[in-house]
Amino acid sequence: MIGLLATEGTLNTGIYNKFFDKDYNLIFPSNTLQKKSVNKAIKLVKMGNVKAASKVIKPSIDYLIKRKCKKIILGCTELPIAIFAFKSFKKIKTSKIFLDPNLILANAAMKKYVR
Repeated sequence: MIGLLATEGTLNTGIYNKFFDKDYNLIFPSNTLQKKSVNKAIKLVKMGNVKAASKVIKPSIDYLIKRKCKKIILGCTELPIAIFAFKSFKKIKTSKIFLDPNLILANAAMKKYVR
């Protein structure tokens, strides 16, 4: 199972489901956690309150881990900031559970176009 943390708009589009549902079971936070944890963490990062965002997102992460998610996709640009703001870049790149689509895209682009 793979967890997905993202905005409600991203979840509603089903874009990740189109790519993952064939081979994986995507798990999302409950509606309550989405509003009180994910949405709030995103808003706090946008407001510059990263420390509070890092605390607010934790219940959603714990929920997905308890649901046996082996990986968690951070499907919003603010979420890696909330989760990794106080960690080194090396720690972000070697994360065993979190997948940052923006970092993955940047690495793929570098491998393809920088030689």
